[in-house]
Amino acid sequence: MESSTISLGEGETLLDRLLKDGVEIAHDCGGSLACASCRVVVREGLDRLEAPGEGELDMLDRAGAAAPGARLACQVSGPGELVVEIPSTDTPNTVAVVRPVSVTARAARHLSSQLAKHPGAIGVRLSVEWAGCSGFGYRVDPADVVGNDDEVFESGGVRILVDAASLPYLHGTTLDVVQDRLARRLRFDNPNARQSCGCGESFGV
Repeated sequence: MESSTISLGEGETLLDRLLKDGVEIAHDCGGSLACASCRVVVREGLDRLEAPGEGELDMLDRAGAAAPGARLACQVSGPGELVVEIPSTDTPNTVAVVRPVSVTARAARHLSSQLAKHPGAIGVRLSVEWAGCSGFGYRVDPADVVGNDDEVFESGGVRILVDAASLPYLHGTTLDVVQDRLARRLRFDNPNARQSCGCGESFGV
C-alpha cells in the first residue's frame, strides 16, 4: 500500500477528495455506508478525526477490515490533513465468508409463480435500501440480467441475485411465505438483522 497526503476542506469527505484528485478507490455503494469497499488506513491525523460511528464500525467488522487506523473514506470528513493508505484491489473488502441466500419450498413456489408473470426474467433480485422504521428495507424484483458484481444463489429451483453492496446485509437470509390475514407476504429470516419493525419489512444492523 502506498501512502498519500490528503488535505480536506471543511465538511469535505475523504472519499470525495480522493475521487476529485483522481485516486482510484472503490465505492460500490456510492458512499451510502452500505459496503466497505472504500476502506482506507489512516496513518497520520487519526487523532484529529471524529470517532467512527456504530454503523461504520459494524461495516468494517462485517468486512473483516476492523484494524488499527481502518476507516471508511465516505465517513471521514475535514477539515485537516491526513496521511492515508488505500488497500490494493486484491485485499478483501467484502464479506469474508458468504453464507448462501435460500428460500423455503413455499417461497420457491410463490416466487416461481411471480416470475412466470415476467417473461425474460432469469431470477429474483434481492437487495436492500434505506427505508422503513428500522433503517433498511428489503426489495424483491424480477432480474433480467446478472450484473458484474452480483452473487448468484440457487435454491428451490429459483435463482437469487444479490448485488455486492447488499450482500453484507443479506448473506445467510432465508425467504419464506406467511399468511397475513387474507394476503400472503414474504418473511425474511435474516441473521444479520439486529432489530426489525413490526411490519417485518424493515430492519436495522
